[in-house]
Amino acid sequence: MNEKLPSILKLKSRKQIATLFAEGKSIKAYPILLAYMPCELEVPFKVGFSVSKRNFKTAVDRNRVKRLLRENFRKNKYLFASENNQQFLLMFIFIGKELPDYPQVEKALMKLAKKWQDQEK
Repeated sequence: MNEKLPSILKLKSRKQIATLFAEGKSIKAYPILLAYMPCELEVPFKVGFSVSKRNFKTAVDRNRVKRLLRENFRKNKYLFASENNQQFLLMFIFIGKELPDYPQVEKALMKLAKKWQDQEK
């Protein structure tokens, strides 16, 4: 799997996002929460990233956290691809209150990937 994150893999549909939050399940590895839901798609997954305006007042900080999340996911997206060819909607939500650094986000994402793989089996 290549390390790109093309537009087709991004979760943009308001209807899909609303369904994900209404009917989806979640896994937490502080400071990241993963909301997911199986869905019929033409790609292995669609992914979105969210940071609360309540925790980070300035858009600069929110965008930085989302950039860190996207970069870490892009590098390790093979860990979230389903082995049984099932498609998922994924939403990574940053719930921490302090601005993270790259290793902190990477460590949390690895924990999430491990929990994700354990739940899928």
